[in-house]
Amino acid sequence: MNRRNRGFFLILVVAVVAALAAILVNFGVDAQLDTLTSGNFRDGVKARQKAKSVLEGAKIAIEKGQWHEPEVIPFISKQMGHTDICKGWIMDEEGKLPVNRLIYEGEDGIEILRRYWVIKGGSPASFHALVDWVDRDDTTVYGETESSFYGKLGKLPPNRSLQSPYEIAIIPFMKKEIERLKKLKEPPLTRDLTVWGDGKVNLLTASRDVLMSLSDGVTPELAERIIEERDLGHIREMDDFVRVIHVPPAVNRAFQKWGTLRSTAFRVYVEAEYRKVRFALWVVFEQRGGRIKTLYYREGLWQPA
Repeated sequence: MNRRNRGFFLILVVAVVAALAAILVNFGVDAQLDTLTSGNFRDGVKARQKAKSVLEGAKIAIEKGQWHEPEVIPFISKQMGHTDICKGWIMDEEGKLPVNRLIYEGEDGIEILRRYWVIKGGSPASFHALVDWVDRDDTTVYGETESSFYGKLGKLPPNRSLQSPYEIAIIPFMKKEIERLKKLKEPPLTRDLTVWGDGKVNLLTASRDVLMSLSDGVTPELAERIIEERDLGHIREMDDFVRVIHVPPAVNRAFQKWGTLRSTAFRVYVEAEYRKVRFALWVVFEQRGGRIKTLYYREGLWQPA
């Protein structure tokens, strides 16, 4: 073999070795990625199973009327023997303002929402956007057509009931409002709004802001008195608001129309972690006649960064 051929052969060998090395390196990287992906998938399945088991425990807590116990989700998780305790909560959905019913009721209902918006420091634009988004007509409170009101956005309101409170975030003007409150570290507007339940407010679980929204006769002092008396167990019937607290006639009428002392809808949040993978569930249950029905279900998975 002459010198030229030997040189070419050496170059060929070096090229083949380099190619093989690259293939082996790529194979190793692919194998590592497959292992990592497989591991993440397995951990995600484990986290999901964990969250689902706690969700079943939450259903039992609702059935037994123990949903309001403090730290109920972590307690259920601990009872199941989990080393990494699940986070979460169970919330009474009927301790909130029923958006769809209030808007469909007309001025009286819309006035309740308006009072709530003022208490929360919301802007008129976001309030009008919510009402226009849900109401059944094509006229805005500004006296303009909705096409001109939302024209630049290229999207008209659906003029239908909200399917969930999470839908509020997509309404025009609302995203800016949500971001503004977040910067101020204020609770979101949607915290006291719901679309689930019988369309009445559970006065035994309603917040101070919700109580004050139901009637302009509910002052901050009266709202605090109501909360104090109900926490002491002194409110067992609707008439107790007059008999025990002596609320004014206008407030009593509002409570009789919009209030209740029982709930049928509960929102549950469960967050489980397995190794570095987190899994969360958002579920709304309806309890009627001793049976529980799922009204809303959403889940999310977070992989390690």
